[in-house]
Amino acid sequence: MAKRILITGAGRRLGKVLAEHYLAQGWFVVAHYNSACELAEHNNLSCVQADLSRRDDVQRLCDELPSFSQFDAVIHNASCFIPDTSASDTLQHFELHYRVHVESPAVITAALGPLWSDQAAMICISDIYADIPNQRFSAYCASKAALQNWSLSMAQRLKGLVRVNVIQPGPIQFLPEHDDAYRQKVLSQSLVGKELGYGAIVKACDYLLAADAVTGSVMRVDGGRFVANRYDQTFTD
Repeated sequence: MAKRILITGAGRRLGKVLAEHYLAQGWFVVAHYNSACELAEHNNLSCVQADLSRRDDVQRLCDELPSFSQFDAVIHNASCFIPDTSASDTLQHFELHYRVHVESPAVITAALGPLWSDQAAMICISDIYADIPNQRFSAYCASKAALQNWSLSMAQRLKGLVRVNVIQPGPIQFLPEHDDAYRQKVLSQSLVGKELGYGAIVKACDYLLAADAVTGSVMRVDGGRFVANRYDQTFTD
């Protein structure tokens, strides 16, 4: 039987790349998406729509999970990234990020309790902003930090049953709306100094899913941005 993996936020961008990668590796992929799914039909693919900011949608997703039998892996990838200045209601703004990044992974993981296969693994996609605050995205940063802390708690709780690890992406893949000036500024804050692409995260996931001695870890996949000399970025001669 093919291994089974649940990937949230799999309809576009990184999640889509991850889903296509594991399909190519022979896995059966349960791909969650919110509003748009760009994945092509595949015999080993099942797509499930749910708005993770809505509790009834999350419950409906959880109710469907037993129909897929056991799971060998889960990647909590779904995300929302909204600047604070776009929010008209601060409470709703924080609640949106918390529900998508923390509450829904917790509820989904609880629903998976009897469905884990032997030697299963879970990966949570956090962000280097979990450790480096950004005042423009305080709700995003705070909720990603909460996701990361919760994930490490799950590594403790699920010991012996599921290995749980965190990936902190950095400047991996630019979006079409990012102009050259923005790209150069971001890359100047990276030790690698080049756009790495979603493939860098795919390689990290492959490693963590296979590394049976690794759990409770936080892996930065950011081209070295976290340890770049931010003093040099702030002051010039």
